[in-house]
Amino acid sequence: MTANSTGKAFELKCIELIKQYRSIVNTKARIHWSDRNYYRPDAVTETELFEFKYQQVNGSVRNKLTQAVLELQFMSEKTKQDAVLVYEGKEIESFIDKDPAFQMSLSIAPLVTLLPFDSLYDFLSSSTDFTNRQQNRLLEYAV
Repeated sequence: MTANSTGKAFELKCIELIKQYRSIVNTKARIHWSDRNYYRPDAVTETELFEFKYQQVNGSVRNKLTQAVLELQFMSEKTKQDAVLVYEGKEIESFIDKDPAFQMSLSIAPLVTLLPFDSLYDFLSSSTDFTNRQQNRLLEYAV
């Protein structure tokens, strides 16, 4: 299986799980940053923007993941939706834990929630706000 097909399979797995808990899932949304230029999140619901990243072996995770965080921050600011980067894979987990530049990108992107795939079910099925961005704020989505 190629890297592209593995990533696509991960994306589809995430989207199927999201569809179980959210009524609207748009996989073709565009968030414009100029008249002709835009970012395209992997999935958009009524309240969230999602990016999905999977990488099990060495590769270009450094550039992909940092860029995804910064794009999600921009899109979240523009749309006022929660931004969630769902990830899976040994290489990504190692990168997230160890790369100081990536940690810096997280510090300048406080609207982005980094979520391992095995926590996606809890995130979707819970009524609480899982974001790390404002530790002391009230749970906006509590029922």
